[in-house]
Amino acid sequence: MNKKFVSMMGVMAIATTSFVSSCVTNEGEDSSGGGSNNSSSVDDRNYYSEYYENAIYPRTAGGQLYMSEAPDPSIVRGDDGYFYIFTTGNGGGKCFRSTDCVNWEVHLETVIPRPTWGDTPTTPSDKIPSVWAPDAVKIKDKWIYYYSLSGWGNAIGVGYAVADEIAGPYKDKGKLFTCGEIGLANAIDPCIFIEDEHVYMAVGSFQGIDLIELSSDGMSLLNGAAYQREHKTLIAGTYGQWNAGSFEGSYIIKKDGYYYYFGSHGTCCDGTDSSYNVAAARSTSITGPYMDAQGRPIAHNNNNYGTTVVCADYEGGDPFAGPGHCSVFQDDRGDYWMVYHAYVERDNYATRHLMMDRLLWDDNGFPYVEGKKPSYGVELEGPALLDE
Repeated sequence: MNKKFVSMMGVMAIATTSFVSSCVTNEGEDSSGGGSNNSSSVDDRNYYSEYYENAIYPRTAGGQLYMSEAPDPSIVRGDDGYFYIFTTGNGGGKCFRSTDCVNWEVHLETVIPRPTWGDTPTTPSDKIPSVWAPDAVKIKDKWIYYYSLSGWGNAIGVGYAVADEIAGPYKDKGKLFTCGEIGLANAIDPCIFIEDEHVYMAVGSFQGIDLIELSSDGMSLLNGAAYQREHKTLIAGTYGQWNAGSFEGSYIIKKDGYYYYFGSHGTCCDGTDSSYNVAAARSTSITGPYMDAQGRPIAHNNNNYGTTVVCADYEGGDPFAGPGHCSVFQDDRGDYWMVYHAYVERDNYATRHLMMDRLLWDDNGFPYVEGKKPSYGVELEGPALLDE
C-alpha cells in the first residue's frame, strides 16, 4: 500500500461531488456497475493517491500490523492535516489516523475511559455497557466525540466527550440522553449532520431510526429531552421489537440537492454467518421521507427496503462477510468514498476489519460500490488528495 500515483495537470474534475439470507440486489436495481461519476471540467491542480488493498490494517507505533477489531468506523477530516477514524472497542473507543486515507496508524488505543454513568449493581458482566459506534465532529470551536453507551441487550443511550483538538485529549461529559428519555428503544449509533446552524442526530438500531435536533453547540438536546421525545422524526425502520430487516449504523450526506441515508441491515456480528449489508435511500428533506431507487419508503417498515450499496454472499463463497456500518467522505477531487467494516478470510473471519471503497453513482443518482461487493485482494488507487 505504498505506491504513490501523482496525477498532474489536466485531471478531469468530478462535477458532482427483515434479515436477508444472501447478497441480492432489489428488483429493478442495476448491479452491473454501469453508472458513473460524470466529469465536466478541467482541473489543473496536482493530486496524489496512495494504492490500497482491502482489508486495511493500521500499524502500531512499533510498525506492526494491527490485526485487532476495528468495527463501526466513522471517518472525519481533522484541521491538523490528518484523517481520523473512530471505532468501537476497548471500553472507550479506538482511534486511527492517516494523512492519505490508506496508511493508517493507531492513534489512541482508548479515546476515553469506559463511561460508567449507565452502570447498575445488577448488570451482568457480559452486558456491562461500553462505547460503541462513536462519531466525532467539530462544532464551533470544540471537537465533540459522541458515543453509544451499550452492552449486548443493554442499550443505555448516547453520551459525549469534548476536546479542543481533534487528536484529543477528550474529556467525557457523560450522558446526553438515555433511550427512555427520548422514547426510542436501542437509541445508539449516533450520526451528526450539521446544516444552517442546525445540529441533527440520526440515532437508533434495529428498532427504528429517529432524527432529533441538538442545541447549536451540540452539547444538549434542543429544548430538552421531553421536547425531542415529542418532536423526533422516524426516518428509517419502525418502532417495536428488534428486527434485522430494519436499519442501524446510520450515516447521512447531502449531494446534488438530496439527502442520502446510508444504513446497515442484516446480522452484524456472526463471522461468516453475518448477513450485514449497506443500503441507501434519499430525500429532498433532512427529515424525509427517504425513498429507495424503486420509490419505496424506508420508514414504517421492516422489509429490507433500500437500494443496495455493498453486500456479500451470506451463503458463503466470498472471501469476506458482513460488510457494513459505514461512513462516507469526499476526497479533494470530489469523489465519494465509503469506509466500513467486514470479516475477511485472512484471519479466518475472526473479527471485523477496516474496508474502504469508492462510491459510484448510477443513472438514477443512487450510490453503489463497484459490483456491489467489497474489493478484496486487489490493489486499487485510493482517494485523490491535493499535492500542496
